[in-house]
Amino acid sequence: MKALQKSSYCGYRVSGAFNQIILRSITSYDGKRREQLKSFFLDLQTGGCISGMISEFIYHDDCKEFYIEHIDDLENIRTELEEAIGEPIENRFQTLHYTFVCWLCFEEYCYDLYSRLFE
Repeated sequence: MKALQKSSYCGYRVSGAFNQIILRSITSYDGKRREQLKSFFLDLQTGGCISGMISEFIYHDDCKEFYIEHIDDLENIRTELEEAIGEPIENRFQTLHYTFVCWLCFEEYCYDLYSRLFE
């Protein structure tokens, strides 16, 4: 889907994995692909990964495996975000670091796409 290439994070290899997750996730939404994508992004902004809506990031073991596979990209995205806002990002749910970073980066990736495509 061409729209997913508009992310400011598309230079990171992890973006391909994020795009696959998005494409699998939007199939349960009604409408054309663009409408499905918008609905998915809005749901994610409302509930976040902590809601369990992203099956790849429900279990800590799955997050750990994903984190290890994409550690450099995920930590670079986290650092980039922290530099942009000028302070460390708090792990407010006190979850395991790798789960927190997976959730943070995926949510930021999706928010970035949403703002580029729909705002």
